[in-house]
Amino acid sequence: MQFTNELIKMNPSRKRPKEGDIFVIQPKENVYFYGKIIRTNLPSTNGAVRGWNLIYIYRQSAKQITLPDFLNPKQLLIPPQIVNNQGWLKGYFQTIGNVPVTLKDIAQDYGFLDYITKKYVDEEGRFLSHKPLTFTNYGLGSYGVIGILVQKALVANPELADIN
Repeated sequence: MQFTNELIKMNPSRKRPKEGDIFVIQPKENVYFYGKIIRTNLPSTNGAVRGWNLIYIYRQSAKQITLPDFLNPKQLLIPPQIVNNQGWLKGYFQTIGNVPVTLKDIAQDYGFLDYITKKYVDEEGRFLSHKPLTFTNYGLGSYGVIGILVQKALVANPELADIN
């Protein structure tokens, strides 16, 4: 049974995601967007987030699954997300290679809005001293949430999914 209509299922994997893994998602037939695992096994005071993965989904897309030469951390399709491993286990995220996480990757001005405290936090739940340039709600997402956010981004920017 398919849980999400927002992403097309590819190849399930039991291989545990690693920092630097490059993966693809497929929101439309033969349209792939790239993602990267920035951190794994997150430490956090929030039990729902602790132990999971911080990922980026980039605006860069392709018609075929190939390892890109470069992914620009300033060109994200959706804000950084914290996800569990179900996207890989169910086949909605497909790892295609590994490229080390760089200082440019982690130097981005992003954060999360903690709905309880109404303050901005980093992925570990530590308070930020400013409103980050890019943010989303603090909590654990899933491949279904990623699919919904990507589809909303594509509705707002349909040219991103038009690959000639």
